[in-house]
Amino acid sequence: AHELRTPLAATLAQIQRLRHEAPEGPLRVRAAKIENALRELARLSEKLMQLAKAEGGGLLSETPQDLIPLLAHGVDEWSQRGGQSIELHLPGQASVYSNIDPDAFGILLRNLIENALKYGATDQPVEVSLTEQALLRVVNGGPAVPESVLQHLTERFVRGHREISGSGLGLAIAKTIAQGVNARMQLISPATGRQEGFEVRVWLPLERAP
Repeated sequence: AHELRTPLAATLAQIQRLRHEAPEGPLRVRAAKIENALRELARLSEKLMQLAKAEGGGLLSETPQDLIPLLAHGVDEWSQRGGQSIELHLPGQASVYSNIDPDAFGILLRNLIENALKYGATDQPVEVSLTEQALLRVVNGGPAVPESVLQHLTERFVRGHREISGSGLGLAIAKTIAQGVNARMQLISPATGRQEGFEVRVWLPLERAP
């Protein structure tokens, strides 16, 4: 996956140039289709690199990390992209420490939010919260997911909605990271306190302040 990144980026740049230079008609349409295919391949390559990191170890930090600023920064990055809103709920206390590596936490959070935005109801905000006990929750609206589908969503290349494009790796990556840091991850649908929606809970290992 790492070796694919540079040639993919170069090829994507070339096809974008071709699309802009091509006259209106079948050639421009074909170039646009190739560009979309390359973007999907680039996203898959990125997911495979994330999965490799999750499986390769190095998911724990030598010193406890404060999850609150890490979470706030991760949510802010998504919010700056515009589009569907994300509501962040933080605990009242100043800090919540865990031994998860900051990069691993970023990958975990990114995949959970991306999954919620992609498959959730577009007219409802995605809710991200952290408790004082280091419980991370990501909740999105939309129809409830049947139990028969729910139990397979953390498997690789499985998507809850086949009509929506995606790698089917997001929740698998999140689960691999959770297992690597001795956290527990649970999928719930309908979401807690609702008659619809989807919720992911991750109980991260709680640590004392360094």
